[in-house]
Amino acid sequence: MSTTTTQVNGTTTPNDWTLSAGASKQVAVNQPDDDDTTYIDSGSSSNTVQTFTLSPSLSTGDTITEIVIHARVKRTGGSNANHVFGYSFTPQGGGTQTSESGNNTATNTWADESYTHSGLSVLWGSGLTIYIKNTQARPMALTTFYVVITYTPGGGGSTQPPRTMHQMQMRINP
Repeated sequence: MSTTTTQVNGTTTPNDWTLSAGASKQVAVNQPDDDDTTYIDSGSSSNTVQTFTLSPSLSTGDTITEIVIHARVKRTGGSNANHVFGYSFTPQGGGTQTSESGNNTATNTWADESYTHSGLSVLWGSGLTIYIKNTQARPMALTTFYVVITYTPGGGGSTQPPRTMHQMQMRINP
């Protein structure tokens, strides 16, 4: 098995959060963890969603076995802020692979969180996105957001059909 760490490279809809510090939303949430130096903010409305695109270094047909989303968050108002995060991509052959974390809580200090979706056996296709959504009308900030994918490289074996027992015996006893 192999792993690849992938940072965000763009935004897509829904695109509700605000850039509070940094050159762009992508720069604000990419590593390193820099807390108040670069971050985005949810605002104080409930169910605001920020979605990012990613381009993992996977090949079509690689088998994904685990996806871990890492986030670094804190509340920006007077009360703790509940939130979830999740991912979506198109597996090889079509359809949609998605998952969402349970409820998390942002407190008054920066904290690392993660959501692990393991036990997968899904062939990579295309179009990975990750998102964060505040689930209360309380503001919060996000300073780091990235994904670690565990996978088994696909294909790469022989292009010849497997040999039958008869063919192998003929090679041994010509």
